[in-house]
Order: sequence, then structure tokens, then C-alpha cells
Amino acid sequence: MFRLKRILEVLYSVGNLEKVKHFFCDYGGWNQVGTFLSQDTMLDFWQLESSTQAKECLIQSDFHPTGQLRLVKFENVSQRYIRSSQQPWDTGGIMDINLRVHEVENTFEELRELGWHGLSDPLLQTMDPFQLYDILMKGFDDTIIAFTHRLKPPLTLPSPIKLPTHVYNSSLVVKSLKESKAFFVDQLGCKLLDAYEVKKQEPQENMFGLPFNLANQVTCKANIFSFDGERDTFFQVIEFQGVSGKDFSKEARPPNRGFMTYRVEVENIQCYYDFLLQKEVQIFQSLRKITIEPYGRVFAFAVLSPDGVWITFLEKDSKT
Repeated sequence: MFRLKRILEVLYSVGNLEKVKHFFCDYGGWNQVGTFLSQDTMLDFWQLESSTQAKECLIQSDFHPTGQLRLVKFENVSQRYIRSSQQPWDTGGIMDINLRVHEVENTFEELRELGWHGLSDPLLQTMDPFQLYDILMKGFDDTIIAFTHRLKPPLTLPSPIKLPTHVYNSSLVVKSLKESKAFFVDQLGCKLLDAYEVKKQEPQENMFGLPFNLANQVTCKANIFSFDGERDTFFQVIEFQGVSGKDFSKEARPPNRGFMTYRVEVENIQCYYDFLLQKEVQIFQSLRKITIEPYGRVFAFAVLSPDGVWITFLEKDSKT
């Protein structure tokens, strides 16, 4: 029998590897696992020509082994932005990643000095039973990161570094919440952790940067899923009702710039692969053996979500 595990990595295709690494490691305090060159088997898995080169840098928060970021710098290949000039309500790909911080106001001011831009000023959000300060900020490669400080229930962050948690959450904005729930739960076997809805009662500032006069006309509905049923790494699928934007579904793949793919560990991957075939899930990249450092040889395959999110499932080869 198979067992789905946690999100091991989010792959982030960058325009300037040193600049992004400097932010997470020098400012944020993350540690570097290592730097690697993408192997030919990996480039083939990504459907890229052999002339393409890619340098990778795997980083993590306070040595946490899941919710890592793998920065990838592609060379000798044309690229587009995955979510070019994006707004949060645009669909397709990974809209943001979420990081907890000790204090949102301080983080907001520090990041503005570093050239980041907020979609709003920090706002207090209530989503029962949680109360938190949240800010969405635009950074490198047209990406958005949500920085969060939870007030209720209180959450102590033990590490003193500026970015003291791994990528514990990320957001996928979709055309149909119903279709996405069927894909992630009924087909892939994810667990639904929570569901919530946000709608302002009157025109006002909001974390998504909606015009004030639209804030009380738009309903944000979300489901929170986890591959393993736990809360170490989860993701939320969001549908905006009352506003529409661009669709980036066809751009969310290598080598385009931005948050590119998830990598999810599976125990007994052949069994899981056969399970998906029986459910007639469309396999985007068939099961094969590839090399991903520092893990060595892994067995991996990939699927695409209804809104173009590339999800790679992998199992480390015990013989390596």
C-alpha cells in the first residue's frame, strides 16, 4: 500500500539566483543544503533540450527537511514569467508561498527598504478560530509571498532568524473550487483540512489589493488540503467569486520564472502510480528513474492540476 507524505520542496525558477539566495539566507537566516547542476535525466523530465543548463540551490529554514525551496537558474533557454504582472485573483500556477514571521509590521518595513511592495498595509485577519496579521508582498520574478504572524491561538516561533519557518502553506487560485476539490481529494487522495470564506461587509482596504468599492462585492472561498493529512506542509485552493483576471495555467511549467512545481514524497510510489492509473488520472510525465541531488536516484512521475500546477511525486531509491 502507498502512503502520501509531505511537500518536500517548492521549485522556484529564478532570474538571479544569488539575489534570491541572498534574501532567504542572508536576510532571512535560512541554511543552504547545497548547490547542484541539473542532471540530464532531470532536464528530460522537464521536457527541455539537452543544450539547456540549470544550476540549483536547495535552501531550508532552520534545517527543516520539508517545505524547502529549490532555486533553479536556467541557461540557454527562452523563458516567460509564470504569473506575469500578477494579481491574486488571476488563476493558474502557484500564486504565493506562506512564511511565518515574528512580527508583520517590522517585516513589512524591512522588506520595503529592500525594494519589495505590499498589496496593502498589514491587516488583522479573522478566520475562525484563527486571528492573524497578514501581508502579501511582491518580490523577485513576479512572485508573491504571504508573511503571517498568528495571534490566536498563540504560536511561538522558536527560531530567532528573520524567516523562522519553512514553506508551510501556499495558495493556488483556481477557476472552480469544486473541480479542484474533486481532483485533489477524489483523484490524488489528499485530505481536506479546513474550508473558509472571506467577504468584507463594506468597502475597505483588503489584503488582496482589490479596489475598495469591490471589496464587499467579492467572495473568496478556500479549501485547505494536505497530502499526508498533517499540517506541517499544506496548501490552499482559492476561488474568487465576483472578480476575474488572467489565466496563467499554460505558463506554470519549466523553465518559466516563478514558483514552478511541487515535489511530494510517496512511500511505495509504484503502488500509488498504479492507483492513479486505475482512477484514470492523466499522467503528465510517466514513472521513471531520475537523479535529483542531494537525494541521488529517485523514482518520479508528474501530474497537472486542472489549473496547470505541475506536481511531481517521488520516492528515493533505497539502493542509492
